[in-house]
Amino acid sequence: GIACRPTSQILRAVPRRSIAACKQGKSIAYRGNCRPSSRGRTVAVHAEANPVRATLDTVVNGIFKLQGALSASEPGASPLWTAIKRIDLTAVNAAITANTYLNERDSRGDTPLIYVAREGHYKYIPSEIPAALIRGGADLEARDSKGLSALQVSLLSGWYHTAELLISSRASTAGVAAIKSRVTCPDCKRLIARYNL
Repeated sequence: GIACRPTSQILRAVPRRSIAACKQGKSIAYRGNCRPSSRGRTVAVHAEANPVRATLDTVVNGIFKLQGALSASEPGASPLWTAIKRIDLTAVNAAITANTYLNERDSRGDTPLIYVAREGHYKYIPSEIPAALIRGGADLEARDSKGLSALQVSLLSGWYHTAELLISSRASTAGVAAIKSRVTCPDCKRLIARYNL
């Protein structure tokens, strides 16, 4: 498969015909920054081509990245967790390249993938750290301390871009029925309906 970026993140670099295709709900593959998935999964995110939303996403993510870069390291945190908390894609990729164990638990019992699913797509753009973790082999079916998968956590938290990344990366959707009635985000409800979960 190929790793793809959401339209909301690269709107300025996308040809107009691709934006029109996205508005029609069609999948678009971007060749410029796409990388093969090490596990044969397609890492793709479908986003609306809404310039206001794209700008908001970029501004909010920039604020989170600045905050992360300025934050102090947690004592005893592994290099992977330090990179995750600092929202440092380069350091996450370095940890993956160094064969770091990607399912290490934090004090709450979250794996890095569950943590980014809980924190959301404004802080963790799906095409960046979440996609890198998936390409690196993070366990899509790992459960948190309450028994929820990253997909369930993202849907319950209202992070539909992250949920769509997990679905398109072939995370199990079997547990969605158990939490469907608790999902409050309208976008997540539409996502559940679109994939008939």
